[in-house]
Amino acid sequence: MGLDVGTTKIFALVSKIKKGGGFDILGAGIAPSQGITKGVVTNIKETSQRIKKVIKKAELDSGTRVERVWVSIAGSHIQGRDNQGFIKIKNQDHIITSREIEKVLKEASSIILPPERKIIHVLPLDYIIDGQNRIKDPVGMIGTRLQAKVHLVTASSAHRQNIEISVEKAGYESEGVVLQSLASAISTLMPEEEDMGVALLDIGGGTTDVAIFLEEGLKFTSVLPVGGNHITNDIAVGFHTTRERAEKIKIKYGAASLDYLDKDESIQVKGVAGRGIYAAKKSGLIRIIQLRVEEIFDLVDQELKKSGYKDLVTSGIVLTGGSSLLPGIKEKAEEKLGLPTRIGYPRIKGLKQLHSPLYATGVGLILYGLKRREELFFREKLGIRIKEWIKGFL
Repeated sequence: MGLDVGTTKIFALVSKIKKGGGFDILGAGIAPSQGITKGVVTNIKETSQRIKKVIKKAELDSGTRVERVWVSIAGSHIQGRDNQGFIKIKNQDHIITSREIEKVLKEASSIILPPERKIIHVLPLDYIIDGQNRIKDPVGMIGTRLQAKVHLVTASSAHRQNIEISVEKAGYESEGVVLQSLASAISTLMPEEEDMGVALLDIGGGTTDVAIFLEEGLKFTSVLPVGGNHITNDIAVGFHTTRERAEKIKIKYGAASLDYLDKDESIQVKGVAGRGIYAAKKSGLIRIIQLRVEEIFDLVDQELKKSGYKDLVTSGIVLTGGSSLLPGIKEKAEEKLGLPTRIGYPRIKGLKQLHSPLYATGVGLILYGLKRREELFFREKLGIRIKEWIKGFL
């Protein structure tokens, strides 16, 4: 099962592995989040109760009892860094096996971290055998020295534990945590995009996750503490209404650019605490949204430049997450970032009801879990690249 624990929603997806490969989606459950702020758990009791409710919905929908889940993790505590390590090939024939791959990845992930931080992903970028680089699958090759370059993703130990405790208190077991943007990338990116260089922007309720992929794999990760909820709050303040009503107004009338204003109609807005109903202009709503969207993309642009990879993102931007559904946000991203942009939909067959950026992370968690099981079963595929994950389900 995949469990997407987000700031605005919790989404559970139950799947079954098919004989001969692939999978079937059996059921789903979704509900508004509780006890989560900007991607992190702030109230374990509320979060665990909501997780239990959502998984029970998915179990009822699928007719299947769930025990273990892959769960998403996000928040500004997420950090990424590159590292490398090497080993000598000591077996008699100097043939590299999955055992050597495990050893060199362990060496590459041997870094000193503060006690409050833990590694959640070790993602191989490149292998080098006796000075020969750009080797993607060393298994079966001959050499005396094997080196691995990796991208390490770390998270706050406390935040990770709070997510896993919330799952356990709901009556389930966490199979592992998966970076939200990594899961979204697995379900939405195309192999050729990673080859050319692509930046994934997962705009959720409380955060915007930035992930840059090049031919070697995931090269840069960053989480910005701003997302769709900030747009909703701006509307609530500007229109003197509740956040709940502001969210409905955003979904029904909102757009990310005034270019999408075809008719400046009036919107009926209900004030706070019985202050009555008044009329507001749609243009005023879109101006509020546009200002916040532009701020988000300005912050993203700073991250892209800081990464040092912006000029290498030649295929452009992929937007996913609930806020990517705002009309005009694709064009606004192209305007602010100067890169071609598309909306990222989960790329799986025969599941039209899940064909929305809202479900990209949940679908990606299922794909991640299936591939991890394959890796552990076959062993020789340890360290597979994101591109190979993507290829396997197109």
